[in-house]
Amino acid sequence: MANKLRIGVVPYLNAKPLIYGLNQHTDSVELSFEVPSLLPNKLNNDRIDVALIPSIEYFRNGNYAIIPDISISSIGAVESVKIFAKVPIQNVRTAALDKSSLTSCALTKIILKEKYHLCPQYTQWNKQCDISSADTDAVLLIGDNAMKVADNGYITLDLGQAWFEYTGLPFVYAVWVVKKNHHISGINNLLKGAKEAGIRSVKTLAIAESQRLQLAQERCLNYLTNAIRYNLGKDEIRGLLTFYQYAVSLGLAPKGVEIVFNNS
Repeated sequence: MANKLRIGVVPYLNAKPLIYGLNQHTDSVELSFEVPSLLPNKLNNDRIDVALIPSIEYFRNGNYAIIPDISISSIGAVESVKIFAKVPIQNVRTAALDKSSLTSCALTKIILKEKYHLCPQYTQWNKQCDISSADTDAVLLIGDNAMKVADNGYITLDLGQAWFEYTGLPFVYAVWVVKKNHHISGINNLLKGAKEAGIRSVKTLAIAESQRLQLAQERCLNYLTNAIRYNLGKDEIRGLLTFYQYAVSLGLAPKGVEIVFNNS
């Protein structure tokens, strides 16, 4: 039997529709779950064949090709990428950033610099949901953790909403990629089909995930159908390139990287 296709993906609610359709390919596909910040390294070291990576890492690496028509993105509020602040946002001087994120850390720095003209001192946030012990003015949380933290007592900034208000564009958090020199026959159609199957089954997913996360079914369904979007069309690509331009200007990514799509 041929080796299984190794697919690296994040364990968060927002990725579930992208992999739901892969359940019928367990004989040929092996899923590897990891936080976003660790997936690029696994791909670079050939421990996986394809990965759902933070969009900033596409530009930092320069050796990836993007699977077309698929992303994890938002147009407006995203709900799962939030800054929780003890002070008004304009007064933030110190911020702890979720170490499992890469794109959201870069987005935080861009939004605070460009929209609020802030350059706070940044540290890493290594814990999970309990941010009450943070000794910084603000904490960035992503994924399921951001959804499970209550806003009580905090000033919250939804970074998807902040980006949309500032640029008028969608924000792309993650994309599927393969190495440029790694031809995987049929991978584009496999992942696109999996996405379409997941979107068709989003109500089933919302029920299952609400039980896992201990969140209301309605909230999970709204998140998967309204907050998170899964296309990578012209507007999303414009948003991705605009993000890249800001990242370059702040020294968060190298110059001269172009969007390259996988054609297999």
